[in-house]
Amino acid sequence: MTEISERVTPKDRYTATTGLVQLTGVQALARLPIEQHRRDRARGRRVATFVSGYEGSPLAGYDLELHRQRRLLEAGDVVFLPGLNEESAATAVQGSQLAGTFDDARYDGVLGIWYGKAPGLDRATDALRHGNLMGAHPDGGALVLVGDDPAAKSSSVPSSSEPALADLAMPILYPADSQEVLDLGRHAVELSRASGLWVALKIVTAVRTAQGPPACATTSRCAWSTGSRSPAPPRPWSAAPTAGSRSWPARA
Repeated sequence: MTEISERVTPKDRYTATTGLVQLTGVQALARLPIEQHRRDRARGRRVATFVSGYEGSPLAGYDLELHRQRRLLEAGDVVFLPGLNEESAATAVQGSQLAGTFDDARYDGVLGIWYGKAPGLDRATDALRHGNLMGAHPDGGALVLVGDDPAAKSSSVPSSSEPALADLAMPILYPADSQEVLDLGRHAVELSRASGLWVALKIVTAVRTAQGPPACATTSRCAWSTGSRSPAPPRPWSAAPTAGSRSWPARA
């Protein structure tokens, strides 16, 4: 009989930095800003995160999971503040990109994250368009998490948000499981900082709620010793980002 040398707790899915963790897609989304904070801190950057969306347009309980992990988020300089509606949340995220431009700023930048289902994206289109036109701060970044329900499992109509996001001129990343939520989520942050664009993550129902293969707690692929899943090739987004393409006022 194999003895278990370490006690594993549900909290480990957010605090572990080595080995494997079991995550749903929503839990991976909740881990993403915590993990990004660790990455920025390791680079000598002081970056906070601001998350907002409308509680009436939930991303499969994403807001509830953020509430449950509030202490961990606060320790990682993550502020979760729901908006009155989808567009006010998007406008608040837009404002987060200006936080690093003030002379008395406490942080180098703020990573802004907006979330909502496809109908929420439709409603917030104007606010998101203006946010993307203003741009993302090179030390902050802006992510748009869109929940699509192609089979109308919990929606009145099927949804596919690619046309709307393309019209907003947002790059779109489409993770297939919880591991890719983390991998492409990190890629989206670096892409936003490097390009000055808001970057969208399309999260479908099967990814949001499913328990996929264990995800790596490190920021690089794990060496899989069992199962059919093989290590992925080196990721093209592993390089350090370049300077943002949009100009921002320099702090004195």
